[in-house]
Amino acid sequence: MANLRVLIADEDGQERTLAQRVLTQQGYFVVPASDGGEALTQMQNGSLDVIVAAVTLPKHDGLEILRAAQERARPLPVILLADAANIAPAATGVRAGAFDYLVKPIQDMTQLALLIDRAAGQAPMPRPIPTGAPPVTLLAPPPVETQTSLAASIAQNQDLNVLLNQYAIELARATRATHTFVLLPHNDGQLHLTASHGFTARIEAGRTYNALSGEKFALRIAAAKSVQWLQRGADDSPQNTLGIPLLFQDRIMGIAIAHETAPPETISPALLASVQELTQQAAIGIELARLSARVKRLEPLDPVTGLFSREHFFELADRDFRRAWRFDQTMCAIVMDVDDFGNLHLTLGPHETDQAMRRVASTVRDHVRKVDVVGRLNPHTIGFSLWMAKKEHGLAVAERLRLLVAEIQVPTADETWQVTASFGVAAYRNSISSVFDLFGIADQALRAAKRAGHNRVEGV
Repeated sequence: MANLRVLIADEDGQERTLAQRVLTQQGYFVVPASDGGEALTQMQNGSLDVIVAAVTLPKHDGLEILRAAQERARPLPVILLADAANIAPAATGVRAGAFDYLVKPIQDMTQLALLIDRAAGQAPMPRPIPTGAPPVTLLAPPPVETQTSLAASIAQNQDLNVLLNQYAIELARATRATHTFVLLPHNDGQLHLTASHGFTARIEAGRTYNALSGEKFALRIAAAKSVQWLQRGADDSPQNTLGIPLLFQDRIMGIAIAHETAPPETISPALLASVQELTQQAAIGIELARLSARVKRLEPLDPVTGLFSREHFFELADRDFRRAWRFDQTMCAIVMDVDDFGNLHLTLGPHETDQAMRRVASTVRDHVRKVDVVGRLNPHTIGFSLWMAKKEHGLAVAERLRLLVAEIQVPTADETWQVTASFGVAAYRNSISSVFDLFGIADQALRAAKRAGHNRVEGV
């Protein structure tokens, strides 16, 4: 909208100047302010249309400016700016009546201009009534562009992690939530935290999720296959937490949780329907990613580690098994599993966990013979088929690999993660009828190593 008068209140001179320059070029009249006192002074002239204020400001913060804007005879719409460490107060401001918030640094000023236009075009907010119970104001559904943007990301075959992070952000905006979580089922049958919004570090997301009894709530949502509310915390404190199943053809593709949302009574049926449509888009994206992963599994190499994929590994291992059976030769199977992989994934996130697995795979591949077959059996398990090897040789190889893996360290925000792995070893004998039985025995030995305390080698 041309000729809008916009107040930009931000202590960060570089960010304020950039916003002023870009918005001025697009036809807005920008009034800058470097602190809250200056912003309140500018508000007194009565000629402003929209206020953009940082949450943290000298003299008077963004929330004080919001209250002043609401107390005017003609309330002014306020857009809050927050860096990564101040998302929670920004979300609180939105629940208190701010139009929306953006996270600094703003990567695309077009996004700010779009929010300003929408804020200026909304109906004026009613002036707060000081006495009596305030009327309940239903939140408006998110704009259609939100679903369109998510659908475009799916059509462009965006990385699943990028897609889920985008969904987590849009879910937070729609429900006015401080934090959002997206969980996907994994091969171990558990729901793993895959994406989140509202945190500066992934480990903080995991701690918050565990503190709100997220796992029990997620299982309740999955069992009901419907929207669920959690209005009391683990300590019986009041909280508004919304859970939504990501469904595709009545199958649970994942669970989304919005924590510290707007009060349930302000979530209109139209808003809830819009959020469910957004969630349906995310579920479609997960299904497409799953189908894409199935196609990739048909390829001979695992894209993350460069080892043989599970299907191709067992084809080659079966060849070795049949040769051992036919010519009465020796063969050894090893199953290696990275210890505490769930916490590793939760702490590092998908990208960094892939990097850690890539280091593990490179280490073990470089320390076995070229005739040995090495493959990734699942995200945290690697299999070895040792041709012409007896049990004692397999145990020696596993012990050597265990020591090498234990030298791998991964730095995190709080500490250095020591990677370890457990190993199960099984030698071929005539009573074993298939390569899958052989590796099943090795897997039993692996489970024994896990029960014995991890970072061990057990053989059968």
